Amino acid sequence: MKPFAFPVFRLLLAATLFSSSAEAASPSALVKQGEEYYRTSRFEEAIGAFNLAVAEDRNYQPAYYARGKALFEQRKYAEAIADYTLAIELKKDCARAFYHRGVAYAALKEFRQAVADFDRAIAIRGKYDKAWYARGLSRDELGDRSGARDDMQSASALGNAQAAAWLGGHAVR
Repeated sequence: MKPFAFPVFRLLLAATLFSSSAEAASPSALVKQGEEYYRTSRFEEAIGAFNLAVAEDRNYQPAYYARGKALFEQRKYAEAIADYTLAIELKKDCARAFYHRGVAYAALKEFRQAVADFDRAIAIRGKYDKAWYARGLSRDELGDRSGARDDMQSASALGNAQAAAWLGGHAVR
């Protein structure tokens, strides 16, 4: 699968955001810069930095993962899914990429795909409380109340406060 193509204007924007010394920076440094933009909710600038990292090294998995997160924040869920998919292809045991792709699928109301990704995240990292919680929410959306409750109990046992609150609001009668 080829990396997800982004419009030319994004690449031009990225080029204007960085000095010539930054353009020659390592993919790692560019991702670090993009993550700083991300932390301050400057998502277009973050995407620009991640685009430059990908241009430097098309196999640099953290750039696709991080760009997926920034795209998700812009509600560009299909584009985020494409980047998470590339991140997964480059690092097949990346529980976080499976989790975040599942969240993007859930945002698109594609709950079966979301559950499949949460399954993978949990298989890779069994104590991933956010994945248990998110899978529980998706199962609930699919009408699997028993599965949702089981997942919420697992997430709560791992310390997830949202799961505990969910359980409190969904008491068995």
